[in-house]
Amino acid sequence: MTTYSRREMLIGTGALMGSALLARPARAADATDLTEWLAKTDGADTVVDATGRDEVVVEVGTAGNGGDFGFSPAVVRVSPETTVTWKWTGKGGSHNVVAEDGTFESEYYSDAGATFAQTVSTAGVIPYACAPHSAMGMRGALVVGDVEVTLPGGTGASGEAGASASDGSTGESESDETSADASAQSFDGWLAGTDNYDGLEDHRGESEVTIEVGATGNGGEFAFEPAAIHIDPGTVVRWEWVGTAGAYDVMDEQVGYASDQLRGTGHEYALAFDGDGLSKYECTKYGDKGMRGVVLVGDGPVDVLTPKGVGVAAGTVGLATAGAVLGVGLHLRTMSEYDPERDDN
Repeated sequence: MTTYSRREMLIGTGALMGSALLARPARAADATDLTEWLAKTDGADTVVDATGRDEVVVEVGTAGNGGDFGFSPAVVRVSPETTVTWKWTGKGGSHNVVAEDGTFESEYYSDAGATFAQTVSTAGVIPYACAPHSAMGMRGALVVGDVEVTLPGGTGASGEAGASASDGSTGESESDETSADASAQSFDGWLAGTDNYDGLEDHRGESEVTIEVGATGNGGEFAFEPAAIHIDPGTVVRWEWVGTAGAYDVMDEQVGYASDQLRGTGHEYALAFDGDGLSKYECTKYGDKGMRGVVLVGDGPVDVLTPKGVGVAAGTVGLATAGAVLGVGLHLRTMSEYDPERDDN
């Protein structure tokens, strides 16, 4: 979505924080097909009927799409001149709300209770998403007025009733209880105890990304920074040792890669991933403290993600050789400096 770059124009202005603005909905034809837009979005098989209300609340960061990466309701029908307020749950890291056609875009929020509002005045359909989590399925749609839409599964919808939507007046919605399920938080709970995790950082389009090992977090120098990244297949991920609190390593048992366990700064470990997928890795010694990380590759997650090997950059022979020397060589050179039996941490 090319409209994401507009964020720089909006942050810091304060113009969109909690405000009610006039949206410019995309005009729809007699019927709008949302099957492709919502193909990976949980809970997008029903249009929630909230017509006749002056205000409708859509929650941001509810359970879905592999974590707290949902809008609830995902698809809602409202009357023209309705004010739609997105309200953050505080779960799933940092989210924003951006219209697919660029008519509106919020700032990024991670705190519970943050809001962003738009008044929709023109009949039509407005697809929208959370920019960093869109590829994971964090998408939604506003259906304004009596417009027919087609949802995933081939179902058609024109003004039908579905699950209830909040009017923002009293009580908590059912999705609050659902999203509180710890098993659905932070990549199925993998990053639930990682205090430096504040959202998935988008590094797609970059040929190489560096992650610090032993960064400040989780009660000391026990963090990977950034904790979660989104990259393209073939991107080189390079872990760099910066902490001195103990011996660190990088290990994903399911995918099948592991660095040496090393103490001290200056070590590096690098690999590239072949194809779409999800790697949930940790430091074997301090993972219980929250020293865990995530690499989301391409359109993942999928069941299997294959590492191309230590220091290997996809399709680049020269970098593969240099990477192997840099990554493995540094490990071998410094192994004798560390005696695990003398490590008190």
